[in-house]
Amino acid sequence: MHKRLKPVLALVLSLFMSVSTLSNTYTVFADDEITQEETNTVDETTTDDTETEETNTENTNTTEETTSEENVEENTDKNVEEQIGDSSMMEYFLVDCPVVSSQETENFVLSLNNTEGYSNFKITIQKEDGTTLDLESSETVGNLVKFSNVFSNKGDYQVTSLHYVYNGQTYYLNFSDLEMDVKFGVDQEYVGYDETLPDLTEDTIRSEGVIQVTDVNKAEEQIANGMASDASIMSIDEFSRAATGGMTICLDPGHGGSDSGANAFGQKESALTLKIANYCKEELEKYDVNVVMTRTTDTRPSENAAQDLIDRVMVAKKAGASYIISIHLNSSENTSAHGAEVYFPNTSGNASLSSNGQALAKAIQSQLVALGLYDRGIKIRNYSDGSTSSNPNSSDRDYYGIIRYAKEQNISGLIIEHCFLNNPDEYNQYLSSDAKLQQLGVADAKGIVNALGLQQKYSELDTLASQYKNLIADGTYLIQSSINTKYVFDIYGGYTTNGANVQLYKGNDTLAQLFKITHDPKGYVTITNAKSGRVLDVYGGTAQNEQNIWQYTSNGTRAQKWVIKKDGNSYVFVSALNPNYVLDLSGGQAKSGKNIQLYSYTGSSGQKWNLTKYVTKEERLDTLASQNKNTIADGEYEICSAKNNSYGFDVYGGSTSSGANIQLYKRNGSKAQTFKIKNDSNGYVTIMNVKSGKALDLYGGTVKNSQNIWQYSSNGSRAQKWIIKKNSSGYTIISALDPNYVIDLCGGTTRSGANIQLYTDNDTIAQQWQFNKVVTEQEKLDQLAAQNKNMMDDGVYYIKNRDVKFALDVASASAYSGANVQLYSLNKTDAQKWLVSHDSKGYVSFKNVNSGMYLTATSSGNSANVNQQSQLNGYNQKWIIAFDSNQNIKIISALHSSRVLDVYGGKISNGSNIQLYTSNNSAAQKWVFEYISKDVQVSLTKIMGTSQTNVAQMVRYYKANASGYDTFKARYEGKYDGSLAKGGASTIEQFAQIFYEEANAEGVKAEVAFTQCMKETGFLKYGGDVLPNQYNFAGIGATGAVHGASFKNVRTGIRAQIQHLKAYASTSPLKNACVDPRFNLVTRNTAPYVEWLGKQENPNGYGWATAKNYGYDIVGMVKVLLSK
Repeated sequence: MHKRLKPVLALVLSLFMSVSTLSNTYTVFADDEITQEETNTVDETTTDDTETEETNTENTNTTEETTSEENVEENTDKNVEEQIGDSSMMEYFLVDCPVVSSQETENFVLSLNNTEGYSNFKITIQKEDGTTLDLESSETVGNLVKFSNVFSNKGDYQVTSLHYVYNGQTYYLNFSDLEMDVKFGVDQEYVGYDETLPDLTEDTIRSEGVIQVTDVNKAEEQIANGMASDASIMSIDEFSRAATGGMTICLDPGHGGSDSGANAFGQKESALTLKIANYCKEELEKYDVNVVMTRTTDTRPSENAAQDLIDRVMVAKKAGASYIISIHLNSSENTSAHGAEVYFPNTSGNASLSSNGQALAKAIQSQLVALGLYDRGIKIRNYSDGSTSSNPNSSDRDYYGIIRYAKEQNISGLIIEHCFLNNPDEYNQYLSSDAKLQQLGVADAKGIVNALGLQQKYSELDTLASQYKNLIADGTYLIQSSINTKYVFDIYGGYTTNGANVQLYKGNDTLAQLFKITHDPKGYVTITNAKSGRVLDVYGGTAQNEQNIWQYTSNGTRAQKWVIKKDGNSYVFVSALNPNYVLDLSGGQAKSGKNIQLYSYTGSSGQKWNLTKYVTKEERLDTLASQNKNTIADGEYEICSAKNNSYGFDVYGGSTSSGANIQLYKRNGSKAQTFKIKNDSNGYVTIMNVKSGKALDLYGGTVKNSQNIWQYSSNGSRAQKWIIKKNSSGYTIISALDPNYVIDLCGGTTRSGANIQLYTDNDTIAQQWQFNKVVTEQEKLDQLAAQNKNMMDDGVYYIKNRDVKFALDVASASAYSGANVQLYSLNKTDAQKWLVSHDSKGYVSFKNVNSGMYLTATSSGNSANVNQQSQLNGYNQKWIIAFDSNQNIKIISALHSSRVLDVYGGKISNGSNIQLYTSNNSAAQKWVFEYISKDVQVSLTKIMGTSQTNVAQMVRYYKANASGYDTFKARYEGKYDGSLAKGGASTIEQFAQIFYEEANAEGVKAEVAFTQCMKETGFLKYGGDVLPNQYNFAGIGATGAVHGASFKNVRTGIRAQIQHLKAYASTSPLKNACVDPRFNLVTRNTAPYVEWLGKQENPNGYGWATAKNYGYDIVGMVKVLLSK
């Protein structure tokens, strides 16, 4: 059905006009009558003289301020390219105020039938004196185009034409051609004013489906009445109060379906209000209140605007709601408008609804303001003049339909305008994410909770659970009837499936009658059947009389939670669904098969239960293990029969395979008869054969008499765990699977080959065992080290053979790891000095003073070589200084107690090798320690001084470390081959000769300069930042990718290095002219020692290089060079 509507269409202005009054708004149609779908009727617009409300289904958008434009009245020539437009593009044109005061804004609205392709709207306004003004559109919302201007000159005005662009072409429409007389007055009524206004004295006129609105202030009411005969209230599901009888709140997400409400930033008000309402509902449902919604999807109860509001109220009424709270977002022409406000009923008709609503509005507003929203206040709004007030007293009807219709149904109605959707700041802060929408919904809910004094759901039960939280300890119990304790809770048929019934049954000691009680943090109890692992559950999750109890998979719901409460000498099980309902024995008779159900508490014996703690086999075993923890200390043992200690546990055939049998066998000291005992943190013992590394294991993991014991790869199962318990004759070895079964000697006969098995504990001698401690090699060494830890004081020693003319010596005074240790004539060099130090166990380490390396055995076997290596902290670098049987000192390796330091072949002469060998008390194994000092006396190597080397030795040193002088194939593919020859050093001999001459000329030790060159250039192979043809032999000026200094020839480059060293090492002037470009950058005499060339080791913080041990590395190289 279609309806022809006239002035009512002016109401669409409220979609975005919120400044001026609409009491005298009139609409001029492009065609005298426009046919509209009745669903376009817009509801809820009543205005005052300060604001225009956007009330399409209750959106109260308020403008705080209006921006004015100066009225520029001038003649504007029309575009000669304009063409006459098609009037069908225009639905209507509206003037806001027929009469407007000067300096006030007049607004005009153009409604388009189709917006696609249209732009650049402009209207021409002509004053009565003939002057004209072209006014461009100020805003476009949907199919509505707005024009605004402030008129300062009194007079009559007429809108004469509309100009616009459609698909790139400019068009115009002359309103006079369309018989549209669009006039208004400024500070006066225009000619013909009374004739164009609708009759304000008549009420609604209905005729042949035509609805005529004669009073814009009463438009909503008139439309509603006009449609009453055609529209019916939509079908709504019936709601009922919950069994608790708590209060019901109806939440009304504003708008929906075809009515999107306000739109901004790509968001629809209808979608956002639904989310806010859902979050509010989610929070409220934590409390003792019933919550219903007027919509849960993007729909509206009715497409009839007025009926939509009525239907929403009817949802609340049918649910028995005390309040209906309409959730909205504000919107304003002024995008800086901000804040939250709540509307509540005035006192007309029902003062109590007003006072209730006011209290609720105040509480909600308080929560919203607490979020940081500006407080626009709580208020009522009167119907007649649209006025708002914080004072609820009024004799007028309520302005808003949702509040007014709710009052008619004795319900308090509220409208919450949370914030302004089109305010960028408020959108970003409060609406731009689900988390932010949730905080608005939660704030609404908190306000409701505070105002109505709502209690959290189940708060009484939560208190009860907390009160009795510690009444019963977690554990496994029999739940017995207090009528007859021989009858207990039981799972029908011992079933393990969901839905199996819980009944009373005579006790039979099965798992189906054992229940594990566990508490959650709040004190609620879950009751789990020990056999099925499923929990006691109230069928259907509903608390009512005779509701069945069954077992079900745990899901954490209240249907599966209980509070155990003391009642006399027994207990009652209160359902977490309702504190008035408890577990009950059907019929109150203790008989097998009687049902367990839920029933309201009566205090009868059929609702009282006894709890008997059941200690499971595992719990008994755990207790037993804990009581016997460390009865036998960790270690290696022979496990012998208490009947005859000459026989013990043995792995058949010495096998190392899983499945090898454990038997009794005559002791032979083999590893097949040695077992490692390891206690875990709970007291259980693992018994591992030392030879195979396999654990004693119960075959099949099954407990029964004569079950075999074998060895098997360790898997941590109870079949491989044991409890060792002391008794009068020895020890019993109890299975961790059953405390009644122990390790047993088959037949009780002590003979080789007798089987070891499991058997019921009978306290016979065949089940008693002794543990003979086996001292391991490491334990023996530890004891030996501890016994001899005070044999020698820490300090620096010469370690001499009994023939004191020879001492332990590092071959060639080498500083390298792996250098051999030999016997050599005592020369008291640092290569023969050893720093002796003890660790906490008494083991000794020997550190060579010259190299800083440690005396190291390469293995534990006979004739294993001994050399020096970097510190490893392994037993191969640990030693024991002890007396042999003749009171001579021997040095025992920590790798094996029988291996000592030995001179190869017993030959006491220079170069004789030092090795490990089985102790034999020979002269080759006897040592004398000559004390030198408490600590190593550090002597630093001076850079300045007489050279200790010569050219030949320098050449030998080079050739021992490199080949292919003046070739660079590896790094540069031969590009720089021959560079040194071009620079004046064709051979290594010439190169070394130049070094020697330049060093001696400045008083720098040649061995220092030469080895530094070798370190910096990689023995003249380069590969770093410096290139071979730079003749820069010490990286002078080279940093990162910078190649550093370059010199004209080899001698100049060497001279620069020597001079740079002299700069660090002394304050003496140079002998030759300075060629070092960085000489003056060095702080003189800050590194007189080679060791100080590294900044990290220099006490002054200066140095040649930042690398750790830079100078010490050069010292080591010097020592090697001088040994050549």
